[in-house]
Amino acid sequence: MSELKSRLPNSTPEVELEAFLTGIAVQAIEETQPAIYPWQQPHIRADVTKVYNLRLSEAYLLKLKYIAEHTPDSMQKFCLGVLEKAIDDKINEILK
Repeated sequence: MSELKSRLPNSTPEVELEAFLTGIAVQAIEETQPAIYPWQQPHIRADVTKVYNLRLSEAYLLKLKYIAEHTPDSMQKFCLGVLEKAIDDKINEILK
């Protein structure tokens, strides 16, 4: 039965110390840089749309259809306008 060790195999105290110090340096650098949120990543494109299914009760789906029939907006356009504003408002609240 092998003895349990407190460090990784083939690791010396010097290597462990260097890894520890490097980790602290990286953490300090990360803490001083402003946060980059997922929607701010360089690969995110404004012209790409993704689909997200939303479950509505039958009553709310009928209300949404009624809104679309009695306004110039489609169901999609109405929901998108309301939802995007609500998402932005919530993000601003969280980030404060």
